[in-house]
Amino acid sequence: MVYHSAAVLIYRNALALFCAAGIAVSPVSESSLRGAIAAKQSLKGVVSLPSVACNDRHGPTAADPAKLWRYLRAGINYLEASGRNVPTRYKHPGGKAYGPLALTPIAIKDVKLHYPLLSAYTLNDVLSDNELYEKFAAAYAELLLKYYFKIDYSNMPKEEVFEVLQKGWFLGPTLYKKGHPVIASRQKKALEYIDSPTIII
Repeated sequence: MVYHSAAVLIYRNALALFCAAGIAVSPVSESSLRGAIAAKQSLKGVVSLPSVACNDRHGPTAADPAKLWRYLRAGINYLEASGRNVPTRYKHPGGKAYGPLALTPIAIKDVKLHYPLLSAYTLNDVLSDNELYEKFAAAYAELLLKYYFKIDYSNMPKEEVFEVLQKGWFLGPTLYKKGHPVIASRQKKALEYIDSPTIII
């Protein structure tokens, strides 16, 4: 009962994030629905968020979710793919992460576990559809920040939210909560993103 209530709460928070972010909703592409079960057909896809062209250090807190998510997404993309718009099926060195945000099969499985409307999708579905990939990424960010780390980031500077998210994204929730550091080269790159208003993604 407690688990079900927590799952419902997380799902509602994610929907609020998607809606507040002003993400346009459109039907999932026809190719991604071939052979899909009814649960998949009833779900609508989320259009990819626009990239961030300028890092305004005096920019939004989470009170402006649209700008916050664009900032967070661009930062994760900068760390994971050097700002490149690689295909969702692009396999990162090490073979455990895919696409412009380095989503892992474990992260995708975690999202499926906590978000009922996303549970019917397979790893192959996510890696075959850009819109679905973006939706899973936003859901995973929400899952890390609100469910695992229990952070109320509504009044936090976006740079602090990014610091937490990028570490959790790289380490996973267990190692992050145990206080493991990220590798020095990644942390240096994260600080570059935070400190530079001119990084173009």
